[in-house]
Amino acid sequence: MEYRILGKSDLSVSTIGYGAWGIGGKPFWKTEGEDNSIRSIEKAIDLGINFYDTAPVYGFGYSEELLGKALHSKRKEVVIATKCGLRWKKEEIKALEKRATKESILEEIDLSLQRLQTNYIDLYQVHWPDETTPIEETMDTLLQIQKTGKVRYIGVSNYSVDQMKESLKYGQIVSLQPMYSMLERDIEKEILPFCIENNIGIICYSPLASGVLTGKYDENTKFEDWRGQGIIGNFTGDVFVSHIRKVKEITKIAQKYGKTTAQLAINWLLHQRGVTTAIVGVKNPNQVEQNTGAVGWVIADDDLKIISDILEERSC
Repeated sequence: MEYRILGKSDLSVSTIGYGAWGIGGKPFWKTEGEDNSIRSIEKAIDLGINFYDTAPVYGFGYSEELLGKALHSKRKEVVIATKCGLRWKKEEIKALEKRATKESILEEIDLSLQRLQTNYIDLYQVHWPDETTPIEETMDTLLQIQKTGKVRYIGVSNYSVDQMKESLKYGQIVSLQPMYSMLERDIEKEILPFCIENNIGIICYSPLASGVLTGKYDENTKFEDWRGQGIIGNFTGDVFVSHIRKVKEITKIAQKYGKTTAQLAINWLLHQRGVTTAIVGVKNPNQVEQNTGAVGWVIADDDLKIISDILEERSC
């Protein structure tokens, strides 16, 4: 496994992170059961993955509970990241509310600590920007929690450059967690350069475009879960068809290296300037082992050029 320092922190994190959204289950995902989820976490530890990313909204706290159960005895060996500022109004996919107020965050931190069976969180992130709450209030609350020792470092997720600039007026943020993959590259325009300039670590979520970059779907696939509801990402229409066309070409390059499409996609992402780690979702130990096959090798320059052409649709 490879490790990198996250932004201006002293956190050394594995370049493959354990994304715990999937093991949270409903209402977003179907799991393979608690035993498989726990075993996948244990397998990740065995393979050197030390970065574990979760959130209270993943399975209504269930994801945090599973990590707490599996990581409690290994607490000093791992880096735990969770989030605040996104809460359920009711148990429906589109019933989430952005709430990064002082009152809400002070309640959320203690609930997360309890579920995670720990007295501190290494990285506490604002899950989505709350436009109705002043960033000053959010940051002041996070800094207050940090002073108590409940949080070591502060990060943000899904923030724009302007929102990060405003946050930095009040205190240090060491990381941004954006959607970033071969198929979702919007952050390359402004966000990635800003983070590089300010030494803000990039924690990529959805590095496999929520499964599209595994190569197991085709242009006729219809998603009946959240992916078909237009919440985030592009899983329908002409954009999705274009994605599938690109994935088919990328798969040919992966085969040259004896790698899966997913492994090539993660490797490519980890070699983009500014990226610290990619959090990859899993459901069982075998998927964890497959993910770690993405590190320890490099893509040749000639193939990087071909990939670039494919992604720009110059050779598809």
